[in-house]
Amino acid sequence: MSTAGGTAPRPGRVRDRVRIGLAPGARTGDRVELLSWVGSVLLAVSVLPLALAVASVVATDVGARAAQQAADQQQVPAVLLEDAEVLAGTSTLRATAPVSWTSPDGVGHEDTVPVPVGRHAGDSVPVWIDPAGEHTSPPMDRGDVVVVTVTAGFLTLLVGLAAVVVVHASVCALLERGRQRAWTQEWAEVGPLWTARYRPR
Repeated sequence: MSTAGGTAPRPGRVRDRVRIGLAPGARTGDRVELLSWVGSVLLAVSVLPLALAVASVVATDVGARAAQQAADQQQVPAVLLEDAEVLAGTSTLRATAPVSWTSPDGVGHEDTVPVPVGRHAGDSVPVWIDPAGEHTSPPMDRGDVVVVTVTAGFLTLLVGLAAVVVVHASVCALLERGRQRAWTQEWAEVGPLWTARYRPR
């Protein structure tokens, strides 16, 4: 039975397919299915080093960006201009407030930024700024780099294995369709003779 239905092949079924595909009188479809199975196994094995390579490249790239952000960005004290306002419609308590700060070059800046809940006008909070002195998000830390790296490697592995399964299942489905057509054609030729021969008299 073909594996096109999406069920995992049992060891006995795999052995049968190998034996049928290697038999001297094997049909072309059986040999193609065996080649597809062997190719799928080899591709599935090669997906792991590919995922590791992608994760390595991503780790290098994201790590470099994190280091650049850490070098370019800095924290400065900012003063709340108004009481913190809790954001509505969020699953956790978060608040924002307009604040003002002075960048290292002496230029004053204002912006509305996230602040701890319960802060009041005049309170001081730290904010992250970019080289231009504007508010920005915090730089990525080591944990962020790890999360991005692992996600990239896992997605590569998942997509690669899924592609291998889909291709092999498609090949098996096409071969099974061909077998059904061949069986129908053979029965159309042999069936009438068989029926006539064994028809009750």
